[in-house]
Amino acid sequence: MRLDHFVVAVWRAKEAESGAMLSDKTAIQIIRGQLRALRQEGGSSVTAESLEQLLDHLDSGQAEKDIAALVDAEKEVALAKRRAKANAQLELFKSVIQSGESARKSFFLLNGGAAVAVLALIGHLSTSTITAPQVNKFAVPLLFFACGLLLVALASGGTYLVQKAYADSRKRRADVINVLGIWVCFFSLVAFSVGCYFAYVAIQGIAASQLNQ
Repeated sequence: MRLDHFVVAVWRAKEAESGAMLSDKTAIQIIRGQLRALRQEGGSSVTAESLEQLLDHLDSGQAEKDIAALVDAEKEVALAKRRAKANAQLELFKSVIQSGESARKSFFLLNGGAAVAVLALIGHLSTSTITAPQVNKFAVPLLFFACGLLLVALASGGTYLVQKAYADSRKRRADVINVLGIWVCFFSLVAFSVGCYFAYVAIQGIAASQLNQ
């Protein structure tokens, strides 16, 4: 046990009991009693020489300032730790927001690109009298791709609501909206997958009809 930590612990304990700062004489008596108890327990880290130096220091009237400096240093360390933790949480929150934004952009490109591709294919098929009757087969996949785009748009709007809820210190509401946004993005991916399946089925049907002719 270090000497300065020993003094601070004794001083704080007695301040908590008395509710006020102690005089040097009283502090000396307290420390002498604690030293006797420490020796009875077999402790040896606080030597007699160091204790005498401590008592002389208490008599000089500088002990309160030194202890206050130690306490202030501990407060600064605790404050620095809280600041570091807050900064780490802020950076984590920013990374989560950026990751979510990247995912939404990916879902938007998937559904949007698929919808454009289907529209281009429909336009090409419509130019031929042979394949024009098969155009209606792409209505279902186009509908799913459009639903996927709508879901992504809803998720993007939910991002604003999440940030506003966090800014208003409504963490529970923000967490609920965030979970809903995740599910909306998931269903957007499901809509893309289902749309791709029906587009594949439509293309296979057109290919089969061409072979039969």
